[in-house]
Amino acid sequence: MTEDTSKDTDEQPSQDRATQRLRTLRRGRIVMNRRHSSVDVVVRDLSATGAKLKLQEIWMVPTEFDLQLLSPSGAVELVVPCQRRWQTGILVGAQFVRPAGD
Repeated sequence: MTEDTSKDTDEQPSQDRATQRLRTLRRGRIVMNRRHSSVDVVVRDLSATGAKLKLQEIWMVPTEFDLQLLSPSGAVELVVPCQRRWQTGILVGAQFVRPAGD
C-alpha cells in the first residue's frame, strides 16, 4: 500500500464499503502515545465501521489510535479505537476496531 501525503484535496482512494457513510462536519480528536498526545481533526463522514478525518496540516497518522468524537461544546462523547486504512495528504481513512457504540 502506498501513502501519498503530498495532496491536499478531498479525494480519497476508491473503496467498497460494508456500511453507508453519512457526511458530517463534526469535531474530533486523534489520541495516541498512550493518551499523552492528541491532534484535533474534523470528521468529514462517519459510519458504524469507520470515518474520514481531515487534519489541520499534513503529518503521518499512526497505524493505531483512538478517535474521540466531541460534542459542540468540546466534551468527549465517544472514544473509538481505530486503525489507519489510508492517508492522502490531510485526509485519513479510519476503520473502527470495533463498531462505534459497542
